[in-house]
Amino acid sequence: MSKNTAELVRERVEAPDGPPPVWSGRAVAAGAGALYVGAVLAVEVYGFVGLASEAPAQGDGPGGAALFLPFLTCFGVPSALVASLWLALPTASAARWASARVTGRDAWWWVPVVALVPVSAATAVVGISKHLGAGALAWAWLTGAVLLAGAALIARDAALHGRRLLRVLGYGGLAAVAVVGVGAAAFGTGLVTEYSPPKVNAAGLVGTWSDGHGGTLRLSPDGTARADDLKFHCTGTGTWSYAPDGPTAWDQLVLTEFEDCSPDWRISGTPGHPKLNRDYGEADDPHWYTLTR
Repeated sequence: MSKNTAELVRERVEAPDGPPPVWSGRAVAAGAGALYVGAVLAVEVYGFVGLASEAPAQGDGPGGAALFLPFLTCFGVPSALVASLWLALPTASAARWASARVTGRDAWWWVPVVALVPVSAATAVVGISKHLGAGALAWAWLTGAVLLAGAALIARDAALHGRRLLRVLGYGGLAAVAVVGVGAAAFGTGLVTEYSPPKVNAAGLVGTWSDGHGGTLRLSPDGTARADDLKFHCTGTGTWSYAPDGPTAWDQLVLTEFEDCSPDWRISGTPGHPKLNRDYGEADDPHWYTLTR
């Protein structure tokens, strides 16, 4: 290729009025592959994080990624294609348009900048509707930003330089193996410790427990219990008992029985600050109602 021809090609790529479009089948496929791989990696990472984090019930850990893989394959691939078409490619296209208008050239770093706009809006909507805490919102925002920016960058690269799907899947598979290896090494060497609920006894459970919103549960030494304005319309006098049966601390239960409700409570927290938890909601999407002393 002559020097003049190369200059013409470069001018066309960098021209503010006509950068080559990112809309193509290979760009959609590459973006979808990036989203799929990113989802698998996110499940793995959050599985390891969940092992070390305080929780009211024992999680699946990184093995959840293997259990979740058939679901991701059946439903995640079509969802990734739709997300690539409706999110990744518009983000890449908007970034190229903004870059050309503002800087006069096509700069890749505009992609993560533009990706922050829809991710921040979606995080705000989820935070308001689900009443998530600051920590959960921060993780959701970071995960969404990384997934969308990464998928948009790979889709952009595929549109400009050729097919990238096989490369994305190959490197993604290696990354998935690396995450498992690093996580297993961290827990195996004791660098990170798996969370376990504190081991309690009946005497240590006696006292008044509160949900922080006016609801209380009073456990007396004689086995009687008093519930006032607990969730699920649980109010009245009843009984309680401690069931320590089971091979691990996760199997501990506090059993309460009232006239209109009989909730069972799981133990979490720390030895100095235990918590009582009861799950509610759908079986595949449980929520936790927590009482603290």
